Amino acid sequence: MVCQYTHINNSRSFWHGDHPLDNNTSILLAEIIVVFIIFGFAFILLRPLCQPKIIIQIVAGIIMGPSLLGQSKVYAAKLFPPGARHVLITFAEFGVMFHLFILGLQIDTSLVKSIGRKAVVIALTGNIIPLVFGVATYKIVERANPSEHAVVILGLITTNALTPFIDITGLLYEINILNSEIGRFSASISFVSDACGWFLAFIVRNIGAALKYSPTEPLSIIAIVVGYYCSVLFLMRPLVIWIVSFTPKNRPFEENQFIAILCIVLVNGIFAEYIGEHARFGAFVLGLALPNGTTLGAIITQKLEVICTGFLLPIFCATSGLKTQISSIINMSTAKIELIIFAGYFGKFVGTIFPSIYFKIPFKESLTLTLIIVAKALWKSLHMIITTQTYTLLIFNMIMATGLATIFIRHLYDPSTRYMANTRRTNMNSAQNSGLRMLVCIHSEENVSSFTNLIEVSNPTKEKPIFVCVLQLVEITGRAASILVKLDKQNNSLAFNLDYSGQISNAFDHYENYSEGSVKIQNFKAIAPCASMHDDICTIAVDQKTSIIIVPFHRTWAIDGTAEANIPFLRTINKNVLKKAPCSIGVLVDRGEIGGNLSIMTGNSSYLIAMLFIGGADVREALAYSIRMAGHLNVSLTVVQLIALGYNTSSYQNNLDKEAMDELWAKESVRHGADTTHVIQKMANNFDLVIVGRYHGPHSPVTLGLIEWSECPELGVLGDMLASSSFMFSVLVVQHNSPE
Repeated sequence: MVCQYTHINNSRSFWHGDHPLDNNTSILLAEIIVVFIIFGFAFILLRPLCQPKIIIQIVAGIIMGPSLLGQSKVYAAKLFPPGARHVLITFAEFGVMFHLFILGLQIDTSLVKSIGRKAVVIALTGNIIPLVFGVATYKIVERANPSEHAVVILGLITTNALTPFIDITGLLYEINILNSEIGRFSASISFVSDACGWFLAFIVRNIGAALKYSPTEPLSIIAIVVGYYCSVLFLMRPLVIWIVSFTPKNRPFEENQFIAILCIVLVNGIFAEYIGEHARFGAFVLGLALPNGTTLGAIITQKLEVICTGFLLPIFCATSGLKTQISSIINMSTAKIELIIFAGYFGKFVGTIFPSIYFKIPFKESLTLTLIIVAKALWKSLHMIITTQTYTLLIFNMIMATGLATIFIRHLYDPSTRYMANTRRTNMNSAQNSGLRMLVCIHSEENVSSFTNLIEVSNPTKEKPIFVCVLQLVEITGRAASILVKLDKQNNSLAFNLDYSGQISNAFDHYENYSEGSVKIQNFKAIAPCASMHDDICTIAVDQKTSIIIVPFHRTWAIDGTAEANIPFLRTINKNVLKKAPCSIGVLVDRGEIGGNLSIMTGNSSYLIAMLFIGGADVREALAYSIRMAGHLNVSLTVVQLIALGYNTSSYQNNLDKEAMDELWAKESVRHGADTTHVIQKMANNFDLVIVGRYHGPHSPVTLGLIEWSECPELGVLGDMLASSSFMFSVLVVQHNSPE
């Protein structure tokens, strides 16, 4: 019991003789400040080891706790008195609850459908074997009279055997492999493991109630639990959807709507606590039940993520470390508990790696998968039922296992090795084949018309059809599981459940029907973090054997020609794709609405294309694509070769450029970048689309003086200049990817 003065919540200020830390509000503010100051120092200290944030936050809590700074009696009495510590923990609990609600919103329910037999088997063996090893080890040391009660030890063994889904997705997000093949597989395994853990806890709770009260007592518990989940699905879910329905499309929530949704989450938390579940789990279930589209999930995430995930969650993690005490593990009984904990980790390792090898997963990937599954954090309130010694051991084992696993995973696994092959496809290679394979990346509905026009301009015919993979990109801003799914026409209900995805898919399907066999469309959707979204793009490019990837430029323009929007998410993706793509890449700077370009699909308008030829592999790739476009009846192509007076390249490059330009004669002689700009300005109002290569010789007089003004170097010198607001035509910047 903790006794406190009743006036601890009231401050009479410095002028009446009160100390600044004599009331709960001041103590809470001081604790939060200290948490983030020490977290900053721990981050700097552990940065060379590339540790996950959760490890750094727990280390910060250990530093703040009785193991180090807490040894000062003045520090402990003033900054962390027992009552104020509970206020801090309660304050942080709100952040965890809303953080898990956000994660539930971002998780696509198709993850459950994609879980295969391998994931289920590995999850079950990864749960059962640690339980067996833990119980067997406990039986061996039982004769030594362990300090913990048998039921408590069983709870410890069970918790240590599980693989929390939240922990795994958080780790995968930290090391940028959430949407990799191994990342998705480990997320599926942890999802099954967590579900098994919840089911096991539910069974044990009912058995305990039956033994303690009466055999019929579990029936009432089951009825209450079922009633709770029915209220989530059939009351709270429809209520949230009804509230959201009052928001016009592409408009933000009203403040009253947002507050109403938060209140529903809080009410749900009360119900969850009443049935014996934690409020955080209830928030996660509610988020999982809601439609996982961009309207609801993105707006709530945008409003809550900074305060909950960025501000309150680190405080919660720090409180986990705050409860540890190193001095409690310096005795002989520590070895007994450590053996039980180690047995659980070893069982988890064995129970994951051997089934993985059995399913013929390569050893390197099996080891990576095992290390991911072994890494975990402590989200359960075990400190309430176990001693400080056991809790401290659990924390230190978790830090060591997760910390070392993270280091090894970064060195063992690189998703890009799958698609960074020696042989890469290009437009020049595909010209000899019967058709072109394209991958177009869509961010929003506004991209649809420009990409359908580009496909049509690419000259699809029934004899040489174009096979197009349409990949819709949705960013995950939290640590939810990533999704890469094919949107089948016969089962397009998934697309409609994912917000505007159904509309985009339908638009491309209608275009496919219009093409009458000259265009074949496959729709995909990728939900992934920005930092690793390029892995999904490159993976589909390899699997579908595409020759060129087309991505949208990160800027859009208003009617008057001024920049309307800047999407950093797209720019990061484009930079990564340009570095690692397994085929050629095109960045489309679309100004279709500004320039008044008409669709050539009607057959009543002419589409004017210009191609600037300076020389180099990228330019020759752009020329090959331009010549393909020139085969369209309504396309007019003008190729302008810019030749620098008195500038000689290597004979090898000269020969390749000469071969590419043998049948073309339009040439312009220039002396420096100013002349190049003058030539392009003369073309400004005469063309709908200008195609250029991305890379040019850094010392070429043709681009001399232009690089100093470059704002988007990922487009190259000419591409960056053409993407500026000075021109009204659309631009396609092409990069040729040859083996490195």
